[in-house]
Amino acid sequence: MIERAETTLQPVRLKFLLGELVLGAWWPHLVVADPRGFGLADWPDPPETLRAALPPGADGFFCRKVDAGRFAPGVGRYGDFVRYVPQRDVLHYVALSGDFEGYLRKFSPKSRQNLIRSVRRFLERAPGNGCEVFTAADGMPGFHAEALAISRQTYQTRLLDAGLPDDAAFVREMMALAERGEARGYLLRDGGRAIAFAWCRSRDERLIYDIIGYLPECASLSPGSVLLYLILQDVFAAGRYGILDFGPGEAQYKSMFATHRQEFADVYLFRPTLRHRLLAHLHFRLAGLSGAAGALLERWGLKKRIKGWLRALR
Repeated sequence: MIERAETTLQPVRLKFLLGELVLGAWWPHLVVADPRGFGLADWPDPPETLRAALPPGADGFFCRKVDAGRFAPGVGRYGDFVRYVPQRDVLHYVALSGDFEGYLRKFSPKSRQNLIRSVRRFLERAPGNGCEVFTAADGMPGFHAEALAISRQTYQTRLLDAGLPDDAAFVREMMALAERGEARGYLLRDGGRAIAFAWCRSRDERLIYDIIGYLPECASLSPGSVLLYLILQDVFAAGRYGILDFGPGEAQYKSMFATHRQEFADVYLFRPTLRHRLLAHLHFRLAGLSGAAGALLERWGLKKRIKGWLRALR
């Protein structure tokens, strides 16, 4: 077995995207291997070790957080495996050392003042404004219902199919995580109404900022920044976690709130079949075409307008 990682066998979705349009999806059954540490220079394990650990029903491995310099993006080989690296990525996270007041000092004086002012103004808008925290299993169905009502109105759900899952199996998973003390749900309330949510789950000392959303009509209140400020205040006070993991990808809020930035790549290692090689090439080429088209639209000043039209249509 892979001793340096947590592993689960599950279907993994690779979306075929053209811009923000989902054209289809590929669902290989993979052993998802998440290393227990950051920056392991010799991760993943040698192909011979992986081949011996591959279950009969699996299509391959999905190795998370591989050092960014180890493999170039594209399709290649790793021993007998078909190696696929969609892209190099970046992980932002907050090191939860010290206290919350010390963390706030990482911001420039002006940024810190603006952030605190935004939070104070929101909390003073109406009686009862603030953040509600859900950690108990019996509270998860209620949290899910309110968070789902928000998520359904976000563009992540309407356009990217990346919002909060709405099936009963996901609610059962939330409750199981809560029973093990590995779940934290947050709702930001404005006058009693839930306007933003964050679903977080923990792994060892890492709290993963997993699924988020806010009502588009409330954007002027900066609900995302206000909620994240209150979440950080909560997790610093809890004293249970070493880092708050924002997950892969660039975003303004991540670079603003994070204390650390790490480059990495997620690497797919498939059984050496023609189907796996063709689908990996198709996925990579379509992503390249989408990126080139996006860059061209950006140069022409049309990207934001077209994205707005697509979101309105959905």
